[in-house]
Amino acid sequence: MTAWPRRLLLTAAVLPALAGCTVPVAGVTGVSVTADGDLLGVIQMCHGRIDGALLYPDDGDAPGTPETTAFWDHDTPVTGFTSWSLASPADGWTAEKAPGRLVPGQSYGFYGWTEDNSWSSGPVHFTTADLAKLVPGQVRYEYGDEVRTVSLDDFRAKACEDF
Repeated sequence: MTAWPRRLLLTAAVLPALAGCTVPVAGVTGVSVTADGDLLGVIQMCHGRIDGALLYPDDGDAPGTPETTAFWDHDTPVTGFTSWSLASPADGWTAEKAPGRLVPGQSYGFYGWTEDNSWSSGPVHFTTADLAKLVPGQVRYEYGDEVRTVSLDDFRAKACEDF
């Protein structure tokens, strides 16, 4: 099976599993921006590993929900910290499906996953307005119902403290 259908099947399996809390969360997902305004994926694994990441419209089956789902694979299992440009991946990341333009007002979710559903990183939710408030070097992430914006150094050092 090629990578794209495999990812589609994986997504169909992982999203409901996350909703039912059956995939253990082992890390924290965040977003940041570059000086050029590009979106950065930022993940701190507290234990376990991830194999890739997923960006998805966070409005379920709402009419008019854009199809901006995007997938990234990493060439080796990711443990610890990772960060990459979602527009032009590098450092072992490959875009299986690149993101389209993010739609203003649309909510998005982003998280890390494993091919065998053994681990995930908790999702972060955001809109383009949320991204516009970030400056390079800041990370937006969630702890429970609380949205946090911290420096990249603080994210790396402290994201797993409350885990």
